[in-house]
Formats: sequence, structure tokens, C-alpha cells
Amino acid sequence: MSPPSCQALPTDTSTGNPRSGPAMRRLHGPEAASRILSRRRLVHGRRAPIPETSPGKRIELNPAPTSVRAKPRTVFVMSCVLFGVHFAEALSVNLLPLTLYLFTENAFFIGVILAINPVFGFIAQPIVGVLADRTWTRVGRRAFYFIIAAPIVAATEIAMPFATTLWVVVALIIVMQFFVDVIFGAYHPLLAEMVPPSQRNFVAGVNLVGAQLGWIAVLFIGMPLVTWYRGTHGEELYGLPLYFMAAGVMLTFVMLAAFVLKEKRLDPVKPRARLTPRQYVRDFVDHPMLLRLGFVNLLRSLQRTAIAGFVALYATKMLLFEEAEFGQSWGYMPFIALVFAMPVAFAMKRLNRQQAMILAFTVMLVCSAIGYVADTPSMLLLAALCFGLADVMAAMAHKTLCTDYFLQGMIGQQSTTMNIFYGVGRTVGLVLVGASINYVFDNDYSVIWPIAAVLAVIGIVALFGVRDVRHEERTRERAPARA
Repeated sequence: MSPPSCQALPTDTSTGNPRSGPAMRRLHGPEAASRILSRRRLVHGRRAPIPETSPGKRIELNPAPTSVRAKPRTVFVMSCVLFGVHFAEALSVNLLPLTLYLFTENAFFIGVILAINPVFGFIAQPIVGVLADRTWTRVGRRAFYFIIAAPIVAATEIAMPFATTLWVVVALIIVMQFFVDVIFGAYHPLLAEMVPPSQRNFVAGVNLVGAQLGWIAVLFIGMPLVTWYRGTHGEELYGLPLYFMAAGVMLTFVMLAAFVLKEKRLDPVKPRARLTPRQYVRDFVDHPMLLRLGFVNLLRSLQRTAIAGFVALYATKMLLFEEAEFGQSWGYMPFIALVFAMPVAFAMKRLNRQQAMILAFTVMLVCSAIGYVADTPSMLLLAALCFGLADVMAAMAHKTLCTDYFLQGMIGQQSTTMNIFYGVGRTVGLVLVGASINYVFDNDYSVIWPIAAVLAVIGIVALFGVRDVRHEERTRERAPARA
């Protein structure tokens, strides 16, 4: 027998859907009518939930894994790890393309080789996320992977300047990028696991400071060293000072820091089911908001990669900047992110994070317009300022918003799945943008800016279906009581 609320609802004979209005209120009263209309609907006699993206539905967030405030030591160690891995990431984006250019000038081939990083992200990060969710070691759940992967990455960085053929460079890139992705896969769940919701914006801001310091060190210290070394030694052992510096950073700030991370065991909120590929996909797509946030992450990555993946070649091959000029103009991109990281973190406590991401895509439109007309280091610097501001807003808003929807016991799995979308964006960006530059636009690297602008518009449209539930709850709490 169906529930009385279903039996008594008068229906429209043409559609079978429940009528609203006075008839509904007479049968159920205003409170019952409001509850039914706001929380569920009847479609051809069957109950169906209102989508999570609908503003009328109240979403209950999953319980947070921890309510204990993270200690300063924990925040510092997390930031050290992020500094180290982003130092390696900045090296991959800014120095590896120039190293590859010594062996091939084909932009498409360079893009394909650089796409090894995100492609391996599809493999390494989900595996690390799932394994770490279900295992525990003496040094912790995630730290174990930092300790194993960091020395391998450092070894490939030391060997890179001594490579004399393209296939050796490609082999080293494959190994290096795979284990960089292992580190990223182990790092992504830490914010949700070790930091309570009330502290996540602040900790995300501090972590972002560490990440941007890694980029600044590469662009302001490493790239000038590359220019100096090339001037004194030629192109033999190209990039040696920066590659060696990256190896030292990886061992110090990732491997050694991991020993003092001191993770805590977390029990899942429900028994773990046998994980199959089908179940892995369902654990993510069964949550519509996570799926939508994943698509936004893909667009953000695709747009970011269209610029960041080729801006070094745009500046040095089209604008004819020296490596030092490029580093000291585009280098302000992470500097502005560093400056704004903490103010944005504090502001994010009050802002609607969905609206913050829309604003970030809008600023990226401005960046694309400036970058397209840039012809001097100062113009590229202005584009870098816009890029850095947009990047820090989008990264912080997206990362903290995602943690609200992760389920304890599957945090590693779901967070690394979210990063698969980012990896897809990077792969597509590197391959398709590289192919477009080489085969369609006759090696005109300025095309990266119009492509990024189009993707920004698509990102704004996609964000209209995203909701910041915690902001909605704070707004309701601040609203005056109604009679």
C-alpha cells in the first residue's frame, strides 16, 4: 500500500503529475505541501528526487572525518610537501619544453611527450588513492607514498641534463612524471582527512602559499640560473643547475617531511564494498554535485594548460624573450597567487565558492585578452598577474568545495577521481593545443589565448549548476527568524 501522502494528491489528468495550489493545501496543510514540493516530486506515479543542483533541495553533507583542529606542525608539513611537488611541476612546465626543443621543434610532439604526466595521473593517482584508503603503514596512510616516490623523482631529475638522445629524455620523463603523480595522488586527500571544515579555507591558503613558492623558486631563481649556465657552458648539460636544485628540493621537502606528518587512522562510515571498476565509477557518478564539479575541474585544467603548457614557448620563440626575461615576467603569476592566497582564504569563509569560481573564469578572460596583444615583458607580466589571481581563486574555491562532498572511507578514492578530470583536461590541452599550433596555425603560439577565452566562457556556464551548501547554511543562520 502506498503512503497516504501519495494516495491523496490530486493529479493533472493530462500529465499524471500532482497539482499544486489550494487543493494541495486543503488536503495536507501548508507545512506538508511545502515539504513535499520542496523535497520531492511525483513523475507518472513514481517518487523521484529533485536533483542536487536544484536550489529548492536541501542537501545533507557527509560527516567530516575530523573535528580536531590541525596543529601548526601538520599545516607546515603539508605545505612543505606541496612546495616540493609543485617545484617539480613548475620544472616540468617551464624547463622540460625547452629541453625537448633541443631534440625536436615539433610542437605537437612536444605536447604529446608533456602529456605523459596527466596520462599517468589516470593510472597512478586512483591506484594510490584506493590503496591508501584501505591500508596503513608505520609512517601513515599517505606518507608512505611520499617516502617511496620522492627519491625516484630526484634520481630522474639528476639524470636529465646528461641525456643525449630524445628516447632517453622521454624515458626519464615517463619515470619522473609517474612518480610525481604518485605523490599528488597521496597528497590530495590530506586536506579532507586531517583538517576540519571550519579550518580548511585557512589551511588551503597556507598550502597554496607553499605551492606558489615552488613556482616562484623555479621562475625567479631556477630560470635565471639556466640562462647563466647556458651563457657560460652553451647547451651542453642544458638546465643542470635547476634540475639538481629540483632533486634536492624533492628529497628535503617531500621525503624527509613525510616522516613527521603523523597521520591518524580513520574508520569508514560504512563497510567497504568489494571495489570493481563499475563500483569505482558509481561511487563518484552517484553524487551529481561531485560529477558537475569534476566537469568544472576538467574545464579549469584544460584552460590553464592551454596557457601554462605553451607560454614558455610563446615567450621565447615568438616574442623572443630570454629565459630570464620570461621567468621575471611570467614569474609574477605565482607571486600574485602567493600574495593573494591568505586574503582569498579568509574571504572564502564568507563568499559563495560557486560565485568565486565564476569570478575566476571572468578574470581569466581578461588574462587571455592581455596575453593575446602582449609584445613586451611588461604586458606578459600583466597577463601573469591576472592568471595568478584567477588561478588562486579557482583552485581554493574548487578544492575546499569538493571536500564538503567526499565520503569518509572513500576520500582518497573520490579525491583522486576528481583529479582524473583535471588530468583529462591537461592531456587534452597539451595534445590538442599542440596539434592545433603545429598543424592548423603554422606554429603560431598566440592561439593559446583565444582557446583559453572560449574555455572560460564554457566554465562560467557549467558553474550555474553548482551549489555551495555550507554558504547556503550560513546564509540561513544569519537570516532573521520568520514568524
